[in-house]
Amino acid sequence: MSLVKKSLAKTASSVPASTEIHAPTAAVDNVQANAPVTNNEQKEYPFFVAAIESDLAQLKTFTDIADKASYKSEALKRNDYLGYIKRYRLSGQNHHNTVLAWVFIWLVDLKRWDDVLELLPLMVEQKQPLPTVFNTKHWPAFVIDQLYDDANYYLSQSEQAGLFTISFVLHRLITTVKNQDWTGLEVVGGKLYAMAAKVDASIHNYGFAAAFAEQALAINDGAGVKGLLKDLQKLLKQSEPEQAVDAD
Repeated sequence: MSLVKKSLAKTASSVPASTEIHAPTAAVDNVQANAPVTNNEQKEYPFFVAAIESDLAQLKTFTDIADKASYKSEALKRNDYLGYIKRYRLSGQNHHNTVLAWVFIWLVDLKRWDDVLELLPLMVEQKQPLPTVFNTKHWPAFVIDQLYDDANYYLSQSEQAGLFTISFVLHRLITTVKNQDWTGLEVVGGKLYAMAAKVDASIHNYGFAAAFAEQALAINDGAGVKGLLKDLQKLLKQSEPEQAVDAD
């Protein structure tokens, strides 16, 4: 049994059973039906904080990245962190949540992009703080940096399967942050669209690649894709069907 489950079980066993004989009123029923999720989240949170702190301490004992990844993956299941986060979201709670922050970081490390992109809007909306060990204070920037490194690797290896996968993830991320104001974050925004342009160009998705390159330069003129955009515009022009000339 995990640390969290043991703690919650101990707490549950210490709660006295009700001795009330008559049935509760409808008003009480309504309150009880609507309140438990929030109340449970408040009660659960300290136990999950203790669990994540224990896991973080354990992670410091590993030096191998693969061992750390394996431990994170096992800890996510063992302590059911994602189940807790689901309850936190449903509860309507909004507070600085250490558990949510670290679990999100682990999901990025483990490249579980579906979970990452599902939670990213919540991280931004609630303005969850990144742990102080990270230089950036911006969740999209954190995700972009990780995806940028992955995309660069696939580009350097010309690994087509990886490029198609990372292209799909980049498209989803761009959709997620489409309303993002990049003021003060021009380098980060330009980086996202520039990498998307390079990846799509590498898999011959020239229309998207050109559009992303244009957006990258609109955000940051120094995004480094001016030459790529010119090449893409030439390719796209060459692929246009010739217009038929009307005979007199």
